Amino acid sequence: MFSFRALAAPLLLAGLVFAADPAAIDQAAGLVEQKAALTPKGQELEFRLLAAQTLQPRYPALSQKFTGAVLQELRANKDLVASPAVKRALATLAPAEAAAMFPPAPAGPRPAAGTRPTPPPELAAISKSMAQMRALPTDADRAKLVLRIVADIRALPPAMAKLGPISSLANLATEGDLGKEALNAVASTLALALKKTPGTAANYVELAKLVRYEHLAPLPADPSLDAATALLAMHDRVVQESGFTLAGLDGKTYDLDALRGKVVLLNFWATWCPPCRREMPDMEKLYQRFSGKGLVVLAVSDEKRETVEDFLKKQNYTFPVLLDSDRKVNAAFGIEGIPNSFLFDRQGKLVAQSIDMRTERQFLEMFQTAGLE
Repeated sequence: MFSFRALAAPLLLAGLVFAADPAAIDQAAGLVEQKAALTPKGQELEFRLLAAQTLQPRYPALSQKFTGAVLQELRANKDLVASPAVKRALATLAPAEAAAMFPPAPAGPRPAAGTRPTPPPELAAISKSMAQMRALPTDADRAKLVLRIVADIRALPPAMAKLGPISSLANLATEGDLGKEALNAVASTLALALKKTPGTAANYVELAKLVRYEHLAPLPADPSLDAATALLAMHDRVVQESGFTLAGLDGKTYDLDALRGKVVLLNFWATWCPPCRREMPDMEKLYQRFSGKGLVVLAVSDEKRETVEDFLKKQNYTFPVLLDSDRKVNAAFGIEGIPNSFLFDRQGKLVAQSIDMRTERQFLEMFQTAGLE
């Protein structure tokens, strides 16, 4: 996957339509708070702030409760060290408080050119193997390589941290249809690495996404993984409660609520994203096959109109392409990496989503959850 980097009555805000169920959101947020409280203190703060970031675009009041609780705890416990993740999140959610609490450190001397440490040969070999993945011709070839890389990571010396390389592999292994064997091997190795190396809340969210959205085998019980799973469930509930209106390049306005009765595949993409470009021909093929049966494909880009139009001139895609140049819909759906797809059934219920590029077969599996075959 390529990364970029509130409880109220129903309202319309800058193209986003909220048909909120406050009780459901409150319950989901409460479960995150409950599960986060069972994790190590540093992770607990990170999970709370991840929840605040998820809620902030549509439920700012509830988001502020999570943020305020973290600020209060940091002020009350002077021995509590805020992790870099906590500082970054607070800088976005509460910039004034973060600036006062974490003044910038004096700039130290810059390292001399060419002083970057050379990685151990074992890690260098693993990085080289990962760099070859996208050049392989088939998903079967990539799956075999993933299994070899997993074996190499597991064979690293005990003193060498495995979390970094397995996290990098997890980010690559979801591109396409590598199969359950390869993905389960990645997930179980990531879980093992997290038991041996202290990880951030984001590491556990990465693992929980693998299990939840790639439909993998359950992993051994872990309080941090439980908190991450609760966070994803809250995110999905927030997405379920939302809708939007966006303008398409065809001059039409598309409203998710107005598409009830249709199966809607909502895809977030960009012209610069290779996995996005790789899955679009399959999206077009399936759109041609199922549009007569009620499938609507909406491809959302946050780029400038000129950039998108220039790209599409060389393509033959017929599904609607929508523009989200201010990224408000991206933010509301919690898009951190692309491609990312959401599938809504004819009743408007979120029934499936992907965290990376999908193949035709994988899209068809998603469509079955919406009763489209």
